[in-house]
Amino acid sequence: MPRPSAPASPNTSPPSAGNASVKAGFFKTATEADGTPIAAIAAVQEFGAVVRGREGHTTVIPPRPFLRQTVAYHRTAWVRLLANALKASLRTPGRAGDTQHAQQTLVQRLSTPTQALTTVGKAMQTDITQTIHQTHTPPNAPATIRHKGFDKPLVETGTLQNSVSFQVDV
Repeated sequence: MPRPSAPASPNTSPPSAGNASVKAGFFKTATEADGTPIAAIAAVQEFGAVVRGREGHTTVIPPRPFLRQTVAYHRTAWVRLLANALKASLRTPGRAGDTQHAQQTLVQRLSTPTQALTTVGKAMQTDITQTIHQTHTPPNAPATIRHKGFDKPLVETGTLQNSVSFQVDV
């Protein structure tokens, strides 16, 4: 499941001990104009919440599990995409006696995990964004529709769907 974290740069972070990995979701650097973390907004939408207003009234925000739904639906495709990207890199033909080509092939193979994970990260980002865009239920409350001017769950300013990112750790 994607988890909030702060990448060192937009799509990669420095090498770390352990296995290479990719994660997608909402990272610490993504915030609303007022400083509200997008990850917090995503968590409220994903799991639902009860919010108390200034006048003491409560608002129930129903869960809209767009992240869990995306992972459940696309997990197998992401694993297949990674496996295919890695297999394709291993089929790179070498030329006997061509030292320069052999060195280039070695460099390509050494960078393959990062390239393959980046490919999967982009797919994860796209799939999460599409799920946000395609979510229609549960519908917004009448007061929310009046406030936004339309009934599109998970979308008000576009910040949530535009903040989906991925991070590759190698």
